[in-house]
Amino acid sequence: MPLPAPDFAQLFAPGTSRLLPDADGSLVVRVLTGVPLSLPSGRVIAMEPLGCGAGDPAEMAFTQQVRPGTYPVVLVTVDLIGTDGGHQDSRVAAARLEIRDEPVDTWELALQPRQDTDQLADDELFGYPVDGGTGCFVDAQTFQAAGEEEDFTGQVAESIWGRPQPPAGTAPDCAPVTMSVGDNEHALVMFNTGRGDGSYPTWIGRTADGAIACFLTEPFPTSG
Repeated sequence: MPLPAPDFAQLFAPGTSRLLPDADGSLVVRVLTGVPLSLPSGRVIAMEPLGCGAGDPAEMAFTQQVRPGTYPVVLVTVDLIGTDGGHQDSRVAAARLEIRDEPVDTWELALQPRQDTDQLADDELFGYPVDGGTGCFVDAQTFQAAGEEEDFTGQVAESIWGRPQPPAGTAPDCAPVTMSVGDNEHALVMFNTGRGDGSYPTWIGRTADGAIACFLTEPFPTSG
């Protein structure tokens, strides 16, 4: 069986403050305003955006599908506050694609075709690989269209690293980046992965009646 889902409602409640293990400051949770993501097919992919358009979207999309539409992607960030009360750093703690504005009753691991939680050891999770410090949500139909765009990888790189950087000595910009594909202005929503490169699981939150409330990708350790 895989690792159980953390208590995201408690961990990511806005304004929550937790002391760092070495008592050298604290982490304070913030929730940013959501930005729209278009899901023309309702088949969700979470991945590193530099690979968008390369591969088979049918193999990359999660088996849990939602009604086509446009839904907000909300970033949860943590601010590092020093012992003097000063703001020292900010990082993305999670990205949540909100399908329903309802409380989550249960969590399950988002799965791609041919993935089975019975394959996992007690300390394992399925996740998407990241080696560029960035993740994204994208629809499978959009993924297919991105592969037909000229130099789409270059467009992604420019959108991520070409935007103005904050002045030296200030906290990094945690705001999401939205990219268009063709006439779709809300094709990708990209975000920094809080702990850099690695493998990042995506969880599905379900309401009490079993409907999908959200997809949550968790690029930052939640323990401690």
